[in-house]
Order: sequence, then C-alpha cells, then structure tokens
Amino acid sequence: MRESLQASWNHRHRLGQTREDAERGVFNPHHSTLPLKLHGPLDLDALNRAWHAMQRRHPVLLSGFDTDAALWHVGSAEPQDVVRLAAGASEEDDLAAVHAAVIEPFDLDHGPVSRLVVLPRSPEETYFAMVTEHLVSDGWSLNVLIRDLAALYGRESGARVPELPAIELPFQEFVRRQNLAVESAAGQAALTRVAARLEGIGAIPAMPIDGFTGASNIRYEQYGEFTRRLPQQLCRDLGAAARPLRMTGLNLMHAALHQALFRLSGRPTVATTLSTANRELPGLNHTAGWFASKTVLASEPGRFPEALDYLHHFRERVLLTLDDSDLPWPALIDRMDPEAVGRQAKVPYVTFNARPIGMRRTVGEIAIPGVRTAPLRVSVGWHDAAIATFWDEDEDGITVSVMFKTDWYAAADVLALWNTVDTLLHRWAAELRP
Repeated sequence: MRESLQASWNHRHRLGQTREDAERGVFNPHHSTLPLKLHGPLDLDALNRAWHAMQRRHPVLLSGFDTDAALWHVGSAEPQDVVRLAAGASEEDDLAAVHAAVIEPFDLDHGPVSRLVVLPRSPEETYFAMVTEHLVSDGWSLNVLIRDLAALYGRESGARVPELPAIELPFQEFVRRQNLAVESAAGQAALTRVAARLEGIGAIPAMPIDGFTGASNIRYEQYGEFTRRLPQQLCRDLGAAARPLRMTGLNLMHAALHQALFRLSGRPTVATTLSTANRELPGLNHTAGWFASKTVLASEPGRFPEALDYLHHFRERVLLTLDDSDLPWPALIDRMDPEAVGRQAKVPYVTFNARPIGMRRTVGEIAIPGVRTAPLRVSVGWHDAAIATFWDEDEDGITVSVMFKTDWYAAADVLALWNTVDTLLHRWAAELRP
C-alpha cells in the first residue's frame, strides 16, 4: 500500500547533498551494503521468492522521494527480482562486477531503493550483496534484513526456521513522531538549549589537526582510507579499565580520539560527531529504517592532565550529549547554520561511528540455511567528514576503518592521529586496569 508523508530531517539533508553532488557531475553511493561470500548450494529461485517477500515485509525498501516537495512515498514501487550476474574470467572480474552492481544509483524519484545481487562462481560458491539506500536503512537495519531474508529463504526452500517477529513500529511512524516532536514547543526549546551549549563549536564542529591544508571547494569524492585492528586482549583490558568508571571500552576509544585531536590541534575544546542508533524504543528492534543520527560531543582535555580526571569529565559530557540525542542532527544544523542543510560540510569535522556487538545480538542471528558465510570486501561511497572513524566490534576485537579527505590531509597526517590514539589506548589499558 502506497503511503506519502513528510520526509525526515535526515532525508532532507541527504537528498540535498545528493542533488548538490549531481550538479557537480558526481554520485556518492550512499548505500548500506552487506557483501558476503556464500559457501554451499544456493537455490536462486527460492532466494528470489524470499527477496520478493522481504520487500513486501519492509515496504520502505520500495520507497520513492520527491526532493522538491520534501515528500517520502513508501511502497510506491513494485518488488524487484534478484540481480543475477554472470561469472567472469577471474576473481578480480567477479569482484568488479559485484562492485559495479552495488554502487549503481537507485531511482530515488520512483524507487525501489534496494537490490539483492548474486554472482554464482560455482555450485558451491556465490558472491552475494544486499544493498539498500541509506535513506531507508542503517547499520542496525542490515542485521534485521539479513536475519529476515535468511528466515524467508529457509521457508521458501523447505527448511525449518522460526517465525519472524512482528514489526511493531514501522519506520514511517517513527518519522511522523520525530517530525512532530521537532516542531513542538518542547522540541524547539531543546534545539535552543543545545545550540546555546554548542555556541562557538557549531553543529558541524570544525576540528583541523596538524597538516590541514585549509583548501576550499574540496572534492569530497577524493579520499584515502586505511584499516587497523584492535586485538581481543586489548579490548578486554580497556573494558576492564572502563567498568569502574561506568563506561565502556568504546567510550575509552572515543576519549582517546578526543585526546589525540587535542594534542594534534592545540585547541582547548575538542568536538566530534557521535553516531547514535536512536533505537531506545523496543518496538524498533526489528524495524528497517534510517534511525541512526549524529550528535555533537565536546570535551576539554587541556583542563584535565590526569587520565582518570579526564575520563570522568568525558563520561559527564557523554551523558549530557546523549540526553538530547533524539534531536535529528540536521534540525540542529538548521538552527545553527541554515545554509549548511542539504550541503556537504565546508569545515573539517571528525566523526566517531561505533557498531557494538550488541547491535547484532539484539536483533538475533539466523544463518542462511545450507550455506556458510564469509565477508566479501566491497568498498562503497564516501563520508562527508574530513576524518571519519568507524569502530566495528566482533567477538575477537575491533576493526577500525579511517576515511579522510585527501584535499585536506595527507595520509601521514591521519596516520599520526591514529598512532596517537593507539598509543593512548595501550597506555590506558596498562595503567587503568583494576
């Protein structure tokens, strides 16, 4: 059933950025993607039926958008078949084919805004990628969608699988409530309060470090990236050090990033954006949508030279910041810098984006019946931050991916930042363990 409503603040900001990019002849595939290698026989006809069923279960995947009118049309498209690619002459050819299918633009005007890509390399190996526009999906949603697809595939292929949980609160209802909350007197008062707290910092906080070129009119699509691994024992030690402070290991990692930014910028106040899941309501646990947002976290490392004092201060700032994290970030940008809404950021801000293991555990995991899965490396799109950090937790540690704008920074500048973070984490793990 088609349903139209006012687009969310996140929608409006991202659609404007997409239009700005298009005016420059650039496309950023702002896609939430789960690429996998599947080992074992796969019934592609059953998978196609399951994919149709999942698009009907999550009609946001069939959305279209009217950018000029800021309207979102849910269920406006028909379910699409699985995209089946033919194997090439080499593994490199197959990866390139999957990558091209993953980054292909969606028709945002008419939808749908999702696709499922498979490339059978042999009867026992298939490259697989579930792709959704970030406008209707986020990292948590990928867990929901693969869990649902696995169950629906099991049902279509004759396997015994548990019933899927009901979707209690659809994404479109969340957006309605959020828009009304922002427009209310309480929402406007909250925006005024947060804007006052961030005076001099900004909703998009400039955070240049050593090496920043200050270039204007940068090419956002020109970026570098690297990945580092924090091993299990270090993560355990940091978790143990964090518990007496009523913090988590990821909190300590964010605090170390702030300390490193302080040391490499010389600024007394440090600020980053912090990604938030915005899924406090239990009814959202099994809903696909773009609930994630950002909030601005500021701290003052220079006031607290001792590690424990600073971490207590940092914890207080985290709690203060999260109190207002239900405010959509673009609404705060609109309050503090209206010309920046729907635009790529003109200042070099830094992000902290964490994906704790609890995200997967809350949703639950259901293996695709009859196959084993392994990661498939496919790079998709870029971030609008000057330096974007992603912290992905699993049972054996944390993978940290860092993406940076090469018009603003050389690789050595950002590696110096990472090395400072890494040194601090090892020091805190050794010195703060109970």
